[in-house]
Amino acid sequence: MGNLVTIDTGTTNTRVVLWRDGEKIAKVSRPVGVKITSITGSKEKLQQAIKSAIDELLSNENIDDYSAVKFIASGMITSNLGLVEIPHQEAPVSMADLSDNMQSVVVPEVCEQPIWFVPGIKNKLSEILVQNITNMDVMRGEEVEAIGALSHLDTNRSIVLVLPGSHTKFIKIDESGRIAGSITSMAGELISLLTKDSILSDSLNSEFSDDLDEDALILGAKLCEFNGLGRAAFAVRLLDLYTEYTRNQLANYLLGVVLQNDIQAIKSTHAFEVNKNDTFVVIGKPALRDSLKVLLENNDYFNGEIKTIDVPELASVGIMEIAKLRGII
Repeated sequence: MGNLVTIDTGTTNTRVVLWRDGEKIAKVSRPVGVKITSITGSKEKLQQAIKSAIDELLSNENIDDYSAVKFIASGMITSNLGLVEIPHQEAPVSMADLSDNMQSVVVPEVCEQPIWFVPGIKNKLSEILVQNITNMDVMRGEEVEAIGALSHLDTNRSIVLVLPGSHTKFIKIDESGRIAGSITSMAGELISLLTKDSILSDSLNSEFSDDLDEDALILGAKLCEFNGLGRAAFAVRLLDLYTEYTRNQLANYLLGVVLQNDIQAIKSTHAFEVNKNDTFVVIGKPALRDSLKVLLENNDYFNGEIKTIDVPELASVGIMEIAKLRGII
């Protein structure tokens, strides 16, 4: 396989990883993503950040001959704010579809060698209207994470992959292992805003939960289900004033409030079919991953298996699977 560099650029961060014969050798990150293009109106700073990350990564490993390295990129780097805009593929999309529609482009401001770009995916709608806009969804980056996850799973059954983070993605995988569609929530951003920049900040000391408290988490979810997010979230302050709830319990309660909206979204979505017996696989940082698992397990609507897996460098793993199928590596 030789030397491979995977480039994963999101909204605010870029991660560049060197692989040799399938083994991770080194990683370099930059706190720069496509948001900087939106702010400045220019791709120059994004190009400089990615170039410097690649140069540092290869220099640290004493690699001078870039022609001996393959470069593959995914994520928001393929959007109109990224290096090269690659059109979304329309769901359902297989790994072969992603492989077939990769594009090789030289971006001289970043690297003299061609970079292979993996396309993103969008939901399929015959007509997009304001009335059905929540059935539409797009992804750039999560598709390679989904492929990385599928390489560790039995794909002969229907699966809902859950990728929690600043934006949580629910991705439906059909019985043929194709990405059938997705929905996105802003759960992570909402938790951050309520924790750090709201009237609740004083009660929470502007800090997230330290440890999982299932009782507080489930209470938050139940009160949100019956009272709505705004009222249930304000109850953080009431719990602080009138109960003995600790800061960690309050943080878990708020987590349950916000994540309940994700649970409701997946139950009511028409973006793709959700069967009560679908297997849910939750991947990500423990705080959100484990909390979502608890809430899914405690929701009577879902009867299928709820499991978590941990796949280090998930995006890069998916990129390599797609690249192997294309014959790039």
